[in-house]
Amino acid sequence: MSALDSKTPFDRRPEGRAPAGPGLAGTPGAGQPVHILGVDYVHTGTPQGGDLYLTEAGLSRARHLQPENWYERHWFRTHREVLRGTGAAYVVPTRPVGGESLGLVVKFNRVGEQVPIETRLIKDLLACEFNGPFEEFALVEELRRRGCGDASRRIRTQVPLAIYVPPEKTQPSQSGRFQWRIDRAIARHPGVALDILRDYIMVYSWLPGVDASEACEMGLLTDAELQALTARATEELSEAGFTVLDMKDAHVIVRLASATELELRDGQIEHSVIDYELMARTTEYETEVQEDRRRAYVRRRREVWCENESSPRTLPPIPAHLDATRILGVDYIHGRTESTGGALWVVGRDPSLFDLFLPERWRTTPQLPLPPSRETCSTESKDHIRLVWRVSSVGERPEVATCGAAGFRLLAHGVNSPFEEFALAHWLHQQGVPTVLPLAIYRTGHHSLLPDWPYDTSRYKSHEDLRMPDGAPVLEMRRNYITLWEQWHGPDPRADEGDLPPYLPLDAARAVEERWLTTDEAARLVTGFRTRLLSAGVEALNLLAAHLLVTRGDDGSLRRDETGAIAARLCDFQFLRGTPPPDLGAG
Repeated sequence: MSALDSKTPFDRRPEGRAPAGPGLAGTPGAGQPVHILGVDYVHTGTPQGGDLYLTEAGLSRARHLQPENWYERHWFRTHREVLRGTGAAYVVPTRPVGGESLGLVVKFNRVGEQVPIETRLIKDLLACEFNGPFEEFALVEELRRRGCGDASRRIRTQVPLAIYVPPEKTQPSQSGRFQWRIDRAIARHPGVALDILRDYIMVYSWLPGVDASEACEMGLLTDAELQALTARATEELSEAGFTVLDMKDAHVIVRLASATELELRDGQIEHSVIDYELMARTTEYETEVQEDRRRAYVRRRREVWCENESSPRTLPPIPAHLDATRILGVDYIHGRTESTGGALWVVGRDPSLFDLFLPERWRTTPQLPLPPSRETCSTESKDHIRLVWRVSSVGERPEVATCGAAGFRLLAHGVNSPFEEFALAHWLHQQGVPTVLPLAIYRTGHHSLLPDWPYDTSRYKSHEDLRMPDGAPVLEMRRNYITLWEQWHGPDPRADEGDLPPYLPLDAARAVEERWLTTDEAARLVTGFRTRLLSAGVEALNLLAAHLLVTRGDDGSLRRDETGAIAARLCDFQFLRGTPPPDLGAG
């Protein structure tokens, strides 16, 4: 009997619907909500030392999906049935839980392995790579969402339930994986850690039926009907924005109405699509997704900075893996970065902005170092957001050898923390002082190798009472902090919409070097900003021309504001000392 025979007794539920269940009741360990590639999971450790990631659908069957109820060595070996294909895929019932058994499809993910040459219909075999487990689940969930709007075009799939990572490790020669292939998978989605020596087991819901090629062998489909059905499934996927690089008859599941007939819907053969390890977005849909993300960001960013407190807009609910917090007068959405074990604070109260600034969205895109510091770079994120990131110097003593008497005041003040920088930028923006806009603060997961001296601990002491939701300090010694700022494109707002080529930003000191600005003009800019800062209650301890951005248009001239003055923005907040409001920090 085929593993996909509809007579298999342990599942009688329609596909696409998660059964009701007890949630995490009775499961070992405390579940931690995590968000990976757009999919929400509850992550738990297993008693054996493995990792279990339950999707929303899997959470309702959490007890069934505990590994001891389906992957225990004796049970799995005696109850599994091998599915046809080149990969390691099985159908297996769970042990009865509450008197009920659940049918599962269990697939060992092949990320990092070579795509078999016998895999047919791949346009470019050498460039083809298996999806990682979280990447595959993300694509399937996206496909399922895309098909929800039109019931007549809904593409039926298996329901992703869980990803299980057993604790055992194999030898490199036994894994069948290549490190360079793993590296390429990580490069596609750097936020997902993959261990070449561990198995990743994907658990899907059971789909009753037989694959189309079996139906043809059984005489339920003619060769012409088989080809037409596979072509229709391929076209439906394409219309939804997806392609399966090795699409074949065995990936299409049909259901039996009787021993001699297939189920129909609207006069056509009812079918589902399985096997997603080589599924990808079409080029057109991928472009559409990226552009939609960029435009959504532009809209939401404006809402963040133009919010009216007396009539706040309706915000989406905050998911379980995120928290809303307020630090030094600035609102943030805070959460962990699962990719690195770090933390991220995104300015504003909109949780939908959080994923746009995860480190995997901007750390691996092409970087343009910005002088004078090598720790400041400009980049365009994977969502086409142009931004500048800078490694914070908090805790370091400022270089004051050339500052004269002002250097002592600079030493006494120290370097502002990232949260002070953002508070100052936020305050100055409210006071009408032109500044670049702060976007997010990222704290790395690893500990930095900072010297024991010379080292300034004043900020860590002054921030001791500022805590994260779990009680940990927001500012930790020997952690690196990276601030993300919006890249300024000039005074024309159409540059943000992509209707005009972006202006070329450069600091005023560089503009003098390149003779776009005279020394006197740069000095007047600095003096003007120093005065504007003082009027807002902020003192500039070391304001330089390099701290002011100007922009050059495509005609070579510097952009000017509505008054005809050279348009400039403050872009450095490390050595500003705020008087009002009093919660801007130490100093």
